[in-house]
Amino acid sequence: MRYLRLGPTSRTPNNKPKNKDVRRSVLTTTVCIGFLFSFVANGQAHIIIEDMEGQAGYNDMLTLIIPHGCGLSPTTEVRMKIPDGIKFAVPYKGDGWEVETTKRKVDKPVAGEGGPISEVADEIIWKGNSLPSDQMGLFRFMVGLPNTPGKVLYFKTIQKCEDGEERWVDTHDNDEEYWRVWLHKTPAPFAVLVEPDKPQLGVDMQTLQKARSEMAATQ
Repeated sequence: MRYLRLGPTSRTPNNKPKNKDVRRSVLTTTVCIGFLFSFVANGQAHIIIEDMEGQAGYNDMLTLIIPHGCGLSPTTEVRMKIPDGIKFAVPYKGDGWEVETTKRKVDKPVAGEGGPISEVADEIIWKGNSLPSDQMGLFRFMVGLPNTPGKVLYFKTIQKCEDGEERWVDTHDNDEEYWRVWLHKTPAPFAVLVEPDKPQLGVDMQTLQKARSEMAATQ
């Protein structure tokens, strides 16, 4: 099982990675591995979002990684707060966990494919199972990410164990220096929104809607 996975690399028509993407991937890998080895060496492995990034404007699948329990105590519940700006959040139910999603009202409804959205996910809760302290847990969920490249989304998480709990809720208010969150004792897992190489559906929504209208007119 991989602790950290790199996202897809952009490729040229001859199926070779672009040089700038290779350099960026190598730099990202080096920095992340350096952090992780430092944490493990000091007995301070933190929970993270796999890749620590998401595609801005995409409906993206993210994974929360729980690498340990509360000391030697196994994890029995994970409560993850959904940050503002996310239109929807749908948890993946697996590995024997019960899943619950709580909702909250938004101050101003936002546009959605089925109409205005006035209520969004507030928390995802995985419970009813036990994750041994020496095993790693993967908690997957799909989210509708805002189209704001460069923004950092913090998924504040409470990890409850048979004996005690860990509150991974520390954040940093400067997105350009988000790495400073690692200076805190209990940093919240986060995802940096990156600019996608292309629209998720292959074309923008205006082009897709136009094509749908043209197809409907011929039927």
